[in-house]
Amino acid sequence: MLFSAPLTASVVMLNTRIIYPADAQSQTVQLTNNDNIPYVMQMWSDTNNPTSTPDNADGPFVAVPALFRVEPKTGQSVRLVFTGKDLPQDRESVFYLNSVQIPPKNTANRAENQMLVVLRNRLKIFYRPKNIVGSPDKVAEQLRFSLKQQAGQWVLNVNNESGYHASVIKAAAVVGNKEVPFKAEMIAPKTQASWKLEKNAQSPAGAQKIKFTLINDYGGHTNQESRLN
Repeated sequence: MLFSAPLTASVVMLNTRIIYPADAQSQTVQLTNNDNIPYVMQMWSDTNNPTSTPDNADGPFVAVPALFRVEPKTGQSVRLVFTGKDLPQDRESVFYLNSVQIPPKNTANRAENQMLVVLRNRLKIFYRPKNIVGSPDKVAEQLRFSLKQQAGQWVLNVNNESGYHASVIKAAAVVGNKEVPFKAEMIAPKTQASWKLEKNAQSPAGAQKIKFTLINDYGGHTNQESRLN
């Protein structure tokens, strides 16, 4: 049987995200097999389809090699190549790199029923044109926050005025000495989003600022603050 399961992978990818400059010939993805057995790996890209497969992959990137074997306690370098799809040049575009880890069958117990567990991982690819105005380090300064009640529910409106994706993993309105959490998520460049309160959160009425956490290009977390408009 074939399963996709949220288990700890033995073959790990050193990247937490991939920044792909538009003028790059390729970007390297490094994998390491920490286990004592070999694995077969398969990689492909998609636009935004968590259930994609190599057969219906629609991302503008190809992995070279796309199918390969990683020996025990060794590493493998994979080149990621942009295939030339026409994309906006004033902002980033995001895609996803899929990797599947397939273990070998246990030949010593071939007569017994076996379950083959396939582990799948998805990694964001940020295609970054060189003509984007501003710096990715200044994204926090270009996020505008406002609180509003819609249909009797509090929402936090967020406007990303930059040309970069704002990977927000946590956001809260500050009311006195308390923080009221919202369901934060990544915001695409030059777009708006509305975040709802986390379950059982108190009213954010009276809040004057927002605390939030961004993921930077290196996968690190940076804590930020912004006044409410």
